[in-house]
Amino acid sequence: MSRVAWLSWSLFAVAVFLCFWGSHKVPLFDTDEPRYAQAAREMMERGDWILPTFNGQPRYAKPVLFYWLIIGSYKVFGVNEFAARFWSGVAAIAIALALYFTIKPIFGWEAGIASSLFWLTSLGTLIFAHAAITDMVLTTFMIGAIVALWLGAQGQKPIWFFLASLFCALAVLTKGPMGVILPLTIFSIALFLIRSSPFRLLSLERLIPVALGCVALFLIVTVPWYLAVNIRTNGEFLRQFLFVENVQRYAQSGKLPLWMHMVYFPLVAFGLGFPWSLLGIGAFGKVPNLTDSQRQWHTLLRVWAILPLLIFTFSRTKNPQYVLLSIPALTTLAAIWCTVSDPTTKRWVRVSWSVTTAFAAFLLFLTPTLLNLNPEWRMRLTGHETVMFGWSIFAMGLLALAMVTFMALPNNLFRVLTVAAMLGLHALALDTFIPQLGRYRQEPLKHFSQMAAYQMGSRDLLVVYRRDLSSIVFYSNRRVIRVDDIKKLKELMHRNCRVDVFTHVRSLPDLQQVSGWHLVERQGAFVWVSNRKVTCPLHPQR
Repeated sequence: MSRVAWLSWSLFAVAVFLCFWGSHKVPLFDTDEPRYAQAAREMMERGDWILPTFNGQPRYAKPVLFYWLIIGSYKVFGVNEFAARFWSGVAAIAIALALYFTIKPIFGWEAGIASSLFWLTSLGTLIFAHAAITDMVLTTFMIGAIVALWLGAQGQKPIWFFLASLFCALAVLTKGPMGVILPLTIFSIALFLIRSSPFRLLSLERLIPVALGCVALFLIVTVPWYLAVNIRTNGEFLRQFLFVENVQRYAQSGKLPLWMHMVYFPLVAFGLGFPWSLLGIGAFGKVPNLTDSQRQWHTLLRVWAILPLLIFTFSRTKNPQYVLLSIPALTTLAAIWCTVSDPTTKRWVRVSWSVTTAFAAFLLFLTPTLLNLNPEWRMRLTGHETVMFGWSIFAMGLLALAMVTFMALPNNLFRVLTVAAMLGLHALALDTFIPQLGRYRQEPLKHFSQMAAYQMGSRDLLVVYRRDLSSIVFYSNRRVIRVDDIKKLKELMHRNCRVDVFTHVRSLPDLQQVSGWHLVERQGAFVWVSNRKVTCPLHPQR
């Protein structure tokens, strides 16, 4: 094994480790993570494999597969943050392996390992491999479907089409119709662009059984649960999920101006692909000296990178994870730019990469200052305290700044050093920066919830005033009432039972209108008050 190969596989092993590192150290972030984690726990505790619930109420937002996966990890690791985030890390690694084994036979070993490493060291993987939400698992299934369809079209082996059907079905059980719409659309447009048909070599006698078999497999996997949950909810799940969570969220009127709709997802994809985005964009043009097979895959990767951006640009709901599917294609194009094409022929890519990486470094240096200079941001994060991330954010900035100098090095050395620097940046973020962010945003609520749940009786009420209740439901594991109206809060606080309220310090002026409450504890930007004179078991002096 050559020195470059040995270093590459060593870096790959570190990247795999980092997909799980730190997942246990940070509380679940509001709002989505605790909702998935708690819905899975409620299903597990009831022994119910059909209907997801959150806070005791049916949860129609997503299908069931991701909840099943979390239940499985709960049974192995217990109910905790690591178990809730476990499958996102597994999915990120699965994508890396899929890229390697797909790209290696077509573009060579260097491109294969580079595509895996570039994906694992992208900003998108840093974020979503450690998030207890569906999107990394969904992306894995959709990539499996895209690759299987393409291999089937090139090799004419029906097994690939059946495998693609299975992956589409799993994607639909993970997040819904987009799990089949996106892979089929990407596949169809790419085939059109290369003037090819997936069935040109299949006789009619073989085509019909293959098509019917794929449809049958898809229905066998998806229909039982969708049918069961709709019978259970008298059709309410279908109405809420399809029409409210999909159609209305896509088409509802938004507050953003048109130009923001047009640039939002391209900018998000550029950020999630950092630091490889510009190199991927550099490979969008014609790459010389490609074989016919390589040109076909190059076309597929370009369509794969662009189409999710185009589709969701017209969506009125804007969430960064909507375009996560584009990132593996973008980082793979970057790997092709670095290994197959001649990087020296595109000076503008090299210069632009250096400038944007330097900008990212200075942005890291300035982050604490920018947060402290903006009173609203500081209030939301820490209350009135100074935002401090310590030495880690400056070390991350120095690593990003060092990467600027790597562009002048030989190609192999540039790849290895930049991947190593990004792994260092990921390690710092996971070990210090993100935990500190969690201490500001979520740790007080986790502490309040666990302490209150330890003290409160079954008839006592736990209330959240004017903020999301997701993490409080998960960490207290009890029913929580959300109140946004001060009159309703007054009514609850004067009940005969114990009523504890968690809220942000910005809402303290509202609480002055309510009589009879006592401060239990304040941590950072959050306060815990009660209509009883109680104290926190861990901090009675507060």
